[in-house]
This record gives sequence, structure tokens and C-alpha cells, in this order.
Amino acid sequence: MALRSVSTLLETVGDAVWRADALACASGAVLPSGHAELDAQLPGGGWPVGALCEILQTQPGQHEWRLLLPVLRQVTQVQTQGQNQPVRKPPTRTQPGRPRVRQVVLVGAPCMPFAPGLAGQGLGASTLLWVQADSLAERLWAAEQALRCADVAALLLWLADASSSRVRADHLRRLHLGAQAQAKLLFVMRPLSAQGESSPAVLRLLLGQEPQGVAAVAQKDALALQILKRRGPPLVQTLVLPARHAALATLLAVSAAQRQSAPVIAADPHLSVAAPCRAGCGAESRHALDRTAAAA
Repeated sequence: MALRSVSTLLETVGDAVWRADALACASGAVLPSGHAELDAQLPGGGWPVGALCEILQTQPGQHEWRLLLPVLRQVTQVQTQGQNQPVRKPPTRTQPGRPRVRQVVLVGAPCMPFAPGLAGQGLGASTLLWVQADSLAERLWAAEQALRCADVAALLLWLADASSSRVRADHLRRLHLGAQAQAKLLFVMRPLSAQGESSPAVLRLLLGQEPQGVAAVAQKDALALQILKRRGPPLVQTLVLPARHAALATLLAVSAAQRQSAPVIAADPHLSVAAPCRAGCGAESRHALDRTAAAA
């Protein structure tokens, strides 16, 4: 009878209650993280929208862009007014059909984002808003204001070096409720020392160093990620995610293979280094080194 009552209760409340031995379904909207290995371990198969995601780091500014860039690129795509909006809002003065760009707000970032590098991976500088705030109170205030803005798609908040003030659980809960009310992506970066503290985050990750050892040779420059908290059973193993874009990884692999297969020419004092340029390109060469060799 007791088991039947529990089963009936679970069917009634739906996703509000989940079993600890199974990965829960997402209670709200989710967005793919861009990493298939990570999506397979997240409830709903992606980052939760309207919830606090906490990322612990051994040092500020370590690998968070590699982890979050795919979803940030996705949410900042130009949209048409009135289409694909997760939250209904009162009409604005923007003309119907006029494209609008959603923003990513950075509060307390440890260093200035490298705009050319981000733009090369699809995240334009015009979509970023960098807020410089030193104290904890300033960062929390700026974060709450950003969550209320209609054009903000995601908020990244760094609390690792916010002076000497201690981050309390009620601080994080206010941010979680703000993201929930406005359906925003919210990522808070905190130091590794905060792992033992309570947190209202629905998802808590530990972003570590690159994998070490022999097995890491084939996964050079990869991301090591541990899921510390999720709605489901604990994940014991560490996830290893590719840190490079698939196209870039393919290009680098082809380039490395070409270098390894290139013939090695023995040094001969009778051969001039300028000979290939004179025979192949002559005066048409535009490379500075070729012109120097030809002049010699």
C-alpha cells in the first residue's frame, strides 16, 4: 500500500519530485551545452534556463569560456522581435520584424575578454557587456539589475576575488530567484574553497585542469569536468570534453599530419636555399623570406 501511494504521489507531482537513483527530467526549459558528453549527464540534456549554475574553479578565469562559448553563441544570435522569446513581455517601441541582439553580461570578470578571439568563434563583441565591479555588494547589485533587463540572454558572474566579503547562501538564492523569474541563463564562477558550502544551485560543476597521464595524450588541451551536484545520482567519473572547435581540431590534425609526412632533405652545401623560390615562383613571390633568399 505504501509503495502504491508513493508511486501515485510521484505521478501526481510530476517533475517536482525526482528519484535519487535516476536522472531527473528538467523542470523547465534547457539549452544544449554544445558538448554531447555533458548533455548526456545533465537533467533534460542541457543547461537549465532560469536557474543558478555554479562553476567552481581552482583559479579565476580558467576555462569557463571554453565550456560556455557554445551556448552563449546560441543565445546571442540575432532574433526577430516577437519570435522565440522565452518570456512574454509588454510590447516595446521596437518595430515588428526588426532584428534585435540579445546580450551577455559579464560582472566581475577577472580580465578583459579577448574580442577578436571570441568573434572568430561566433560571439561578437557587440553582444558582450562588461561590468567592472570590485566589491561583493557591487557585483551582486549589478547582477540583479542585469537579470531584470529584457535584452539580456545570459549572465556570467565571478565571485572568486570579490574583496574579502563572504558569499552567503541567501545571496545566491536571490540570484537564482531572479533568473527563474526572468528565464535567464545564470552562471556563477566561485573558488574551489566554496565546495563545502551550501548552495541553492541546481547544478554545480568543478572545472579542473587538463587530463594528465598517458590517456591524455590523444586528448591534449581537453577540459576535465566533474559534476558535484545535479538532480540525479552522483557522477563519480570525470568528464573529458574537447576544448577545441571541431573544424579547428580537424584543421590542426591535417596540418600535423602534413608536417609529419613531409620529406626530409639532407643538407648539401652545393644547393642554395634560394633555388626553390627562383625555380617555382621567381619574382611573383610575395613572402618576405622568399624575397630575402632570392636576393642572397
